[in-house]
Amino acid sequence: MSINEEQVLSKIARQVVETCLQIKEDDMVTINTWHHTIKLAEQLAIECYKVGAVPLITLMTDKLWYKMMYEISAEKIAKTPLHILKSLEGETVCINIHGPEKPPTPGKIKPENMEAIRKAFKPIGKREHELKIRGADIYLGKVTPQRAEQYGLNYNEWRKTILKALATDYKEIKRKGEEIAEILEEANEVNITSDTGTNLTFKIKGRKAWIDDGIIDQKDIARGNLITTLPTGKVEIAPIENSANGTIILDNPHLILGEKIINMKWTFKNGKLVTIKADKNIEVFKKYFEKISGEKDRIGRFIIGLNPEIKPQTIFDMMALGAVSIAVGYNKDIGGRNEATTHHEVTIFNATVKINGKTLIENGEIKL
Repeated sequence: MSINEEQVLSKIARQVVETCLQIKEDDMVTINTWHHTIKLAEQLAIECYKVGAVPLITLMTDKLWYKMMYEISAEKIAKTPLHILKSLEGETVCINIHGPEKPPTPGKIKPENMEAIRKAFKPIGKREHELKIRGADIYLGKVTPQRAEQYGLNYNEWRKTILKALATDYKEIKRKGEEIAEILEEANEVNITSDTGTNLTFKIKGRKAWIDDGIIDQKDIARGNLITTLPTGKVEIAPIENSANGTIILDNPHLILGEKIINMKWTFKNGKLVTIKADKNIEVFKKYFEKISGEKDRIGRFIIGLNPEIKPQTIFDMMALGAVSIAVGYNKDIGGRNEATTHHEVTIFNATVKINGKTLIENGEIKL
């Protein structure tokens, strides 16, 4: 690792420990890493020790992951790891560095195995929330040359973009997020339109907005907002689950499982996703989507991006400033009623959003 690379990772780690998670003396910190992100895990552990916290590093590898995802039966990996569940009693902070290094593709994973893992770890997520364990999901481990090649991205430019997004002004994200959250919490109806043909309307009356500004402070903990994603930057709210009607048509390819879904179109009726179409690779999405359990096809989230450094197209599109996303599936973590094993979002970059008839976003630009 070059001196410059070490300095970059050290700066990220210090920000995560001191600013994002505000780790203090005697915090017990689990750091879950992959083989290609060990250097970042080491830097995080060093910063933990500096403030008097105690880190524990766990390791996952691409070889093990893909063996699990393709060669092992779903039944055998659906068991909740009780040794992890019980260890949560001594944990106060959890940092997940996401991978794998090589992007998943339909030939490398089975959707039913992905669902089995989600089911296995659901009790762990529930217990973490009960114990108010603070957490950060760091997605730098997904920014790899292999993934860039698979999706046709320029790796060096992509990495520069994500590093800038990680180092952005969190206070400004928080300020703008709070302003938008106040508007949403006072609203009844949302209408989203776009030049691609999107026209979707839903209700949000009575729902609270949740801001991911990269910082978990005491106010967040008291409210139950315990997890941040890095890079960060979004405000989201749970729509009334039976209120969505209309269509959302993407203005960019949707990246999933190593493929680009072209011109994806979702149509909702009374809150339910009734049709999913695309011009190309729709079967890749449908095979993944059909294995999700619970109310996967019910509207779950309305998301507005806040990070000025995220530029399309990346795998973090929903956090781009002014980007608008709709998710289906799980939303109980943000005050909704959908019980599913996960949620899945799609993003429009140039949408117009009206809140109670007043324009909040026009062609992807937030009007505040």
